[in-house]
Amino acid sequence: MGVSKTLFINQYIFCLIIFSITCFGKEFDELFTIYVPIDNASKIEKSINSSFNIMIYRLTGDSSPSNIWKIINAGNARKDFIKSYSIKNINNDSYLQVFFDKDLLIKKFNELSIPALGNSRPTVLFLINIDNGSSKPYTLKESQSISDIDRLIKNSLKIFSNSRAIFLELPELDLSDIDTLSSYSKLINSNDFLNSKYESTKVIEINIIKVGLDNWQVNGDMIFEYKDNDFNNYFIERFEKYVVNTIDQLLDKNVIETSEETITNINISNINNYDDYMTSKETLKKLVSIKNIDIHSFKYNKIAYRVGIYGDFDTFVSEISGNNFMNTTVIDYASQTIELDFAR
Repeated sequence: MGVSKTLFINQYIFCLIIFSITCFGKEFDELFTIYVPIDNASKIEKSINSSFNIMIYRLTGDSSPSNIWKIINAGNARKDFIKSYSIKNINNDSYLQVFFDKDLLIKKFNELSIPALGNSRPTVLFLINIDNGSSKPYTLKESQSISDIDRLIKNSLKIFSNSRAIFLELPELDLSDIDTLSSYSKLINSNDFLNSKYESTKVIEINIIKVGLDNWQVNGDMIFEYKDNDFNNYFIERFEKYVVNTIDQLLDKNVIETSEETITNINISNINNYDDYMTSKETLKKLVSIKNIDIHSFKYNKIAYRVGIYGDFDTFVSEISGNNFMNTTVIDYASQTIELDFAR
């Protein structure tokens, strides 16, 4: 189906994503965990190879195999970067769940000068309005599917969300929101309206309108007309190309130059016990840009770290700002210090 068939990732990816309405620059929690379908135990090797390819795609944002072969040709086996794996039964289907070693991967990226993307990933909201001529015009949302085009769009968003580790979301608008947008469409900018309700990196609006028997118009952030009897497949092909281009542009802003290294200071407040300390430290260690962490000082309710990072201070600030467990309170560029508040 369209571009989906041309992406190798679609053969393997396990589409498990929850479309939620939260802040932009969110942390992708399972960045280093990959799920791949598996028919039987004899095909574990093939599934492991596939999971590694997906992992590199997620971490670099580059779909070409050049980085994969760069790593392998440097004398590394795909298995070298795996912590563990197991077979999971999900919805009566078998998947190989593969956990990759973040530190080994980023160290190898550093050695080979391969840029990486951090844990904090963009959030894109899709406002998709559909008038198919056979039912009342509606705004697409995750909780319901009215026509085939709805399911095709959602499937594409799920595939790209997982393969690229980015949040592609459908806002769950209530009736009052929909009425406001439709009644005051000429007075209200839909992007501004959505941004006032949901924080995101980007809002994309697409209007799909059937204007004749085999005649469709698409406007908004995508603009084209179609006059034939295979609109769904044609639209999905155009839509996926647009989504890929959007993702590429957004992720390009979050690149960490792993060949560069620097030292920064992190001060974390609201550390009340040993569990808080361990949680805060483990949270930091999960960040792609973190190389090493040393305790600089410890006072009541506050701990200070000296941290070695890959990339520069700006990219580190961008990554840590999307963390789910700590709130950024102060950023001092002169001393390259970040003040954080541990959140419960």
